[in-house]
Amino acid sequence: MKGFKSKLLLVSALMLATSGLQAKTYKFATNIPSEDAAGTLLTELGENINQRTDGRVKIRFFWNGTLGGQAQYLQQVQSGVIDMGLVNSATLENLAPQISAVNLPYVFRDLKEYETTMLNPEVSKIIDDSLIAKNVSSLGFLSNGFRSIYTTKPTSTLKDLEGLKLRTSPSDTYMTMIRALGAVPTPMDFGEVYPALQQGIIDGAEGGLAGLWEVKFGEVSKYALRTEHTRLTDFLIASKKFTTSVSAEDLEIINQEFLKTTQKSFVCCCISN
Repeated sequence: MKGFKSKLLLVSALMLATSGLQAKTYKFATNIPSEDAAGTLLTELGENINQRTDGRVKIRFFWNGTLGGQAQYLQQVQSGVIDMGLVNSATLENLAPQISAVNLPYVFRDLKEYETTMLNPEVSKIIDDSLIAKNVSSLGFLSNGFRSIYTTKPTSTLKDLEGLKLRTSPSDTYMTMIRALGAVPTPMDFGEVYPALQQGIIDGAEGGLAGLWEVKFGEVSKYALRTEHTRLTDFLIASKKFTTSVSAEDLEIINQEFLKTTQKSFVCCCISN
């Protein structure tokens, strides 16, 4: 009897040890706050993956640029130091030029056209292949609203933008677009926008108008032009190290949950960062 109990205890210990080895916490970097709409979606995503994998895959989110700006943590995702991250299409354009097509002004006329295009398997394959070639994978994306312009100086027409310094994303497509409007493109990290507006370093920014209330840009930027000139897509990317370290079963669960999050983002108002 004692021998049987000892064997039973040993089997239990081995099972616990094996379970512990399989469970792992993975780093997810983002420059958005946890409280906004996109942050809520990501938090829910992490909880669902943790539950469906029985705790084998836990995601720890680093909010508000804790691990650096998007360009910085993108490099660390490429090298496998960080497992996952939220990186917008403007930043990714510098890594994979094919993605610049989705950043073009007025390429999407409405949300339905955007959704249909971005979920098209041929479009997805081009994006996925361009990123895989750079050692990262796209697990999904978040749909943001159309982008417009908000300023600290009175503006009522596009002509009023002439000579204004506008924060924009660091991509050739976005900077060319701002120059075409007569303004001066000023690339900077999303987390730097509020103090830059407050201190007069920039005269305004190009982005989602939801930022006026969700991250309180409206406290320092009192004017806006609803241009809806383009949409920025936030891609949910992962390192090759991450996608090869989880089991095939868990990766399938992860892909399913990321797709659900993408679909939810079409009916959710997320900040364009």
